[in-house]
Amino acid sequence: MRRLGTFAAVAGIALLAACGGNDSGDDTTAVPGDSGADGSTEPAVPVVGSRWVLEELQAAGATIAGPADPQAYFEIDENGDVTGSTGCNGFSGSAEVSDASITFQPLISTRRGCSGDLGQIDSSMLTVLSGEVTVEVSGDVLTLTNAEGESLTMQASDAPSTDL
Repeated sequence: MRRLGTFAAVAGIALLAACGGNDSGDDTTAVPGDSGADGSTEPAVPVVGSRWVLEELQAAGATIAGPADPQAYFEIDENGDVTGSTGCNGFSGSAEVSDASITFQPLISTRRGCSGDLGQIDSSMLTVLSGEVTVEVSGDVLTLTNAEGESLTMQASDAPSTDL
């Protein structure tokens, strides 16, 4: 029982140290200088290493909300490997993240047929996640916009990663 108490005390001290008041001005953002378009001081969630869930897409003159179940999402790991799902098809590939853009290499995806809004989300999401897109991060919201003006609005999620 004494070991558990010691462990709890050490863990508590480590947690306090990690969350301490040392405000060094480090916004820890994937897009340098962007600490929130609304002027908030909340640090932006990093693009790399985060799971981004589709909230809304704008493409072909339509705005469609992301599917609730299964979720459409993507992740980019430290090596530039991309994995995700459109809510219908899984996909993977690679990407290069720079200051204000991401360049996606051609993604490979499963070929399951989808109809209705899910079919539109499937094709539009894969279209936006192709080539170079501009990136805007505000807090825990990521917006990706391609050259044609089609965009994905994504929300950071703490859901665990899943393999395809």
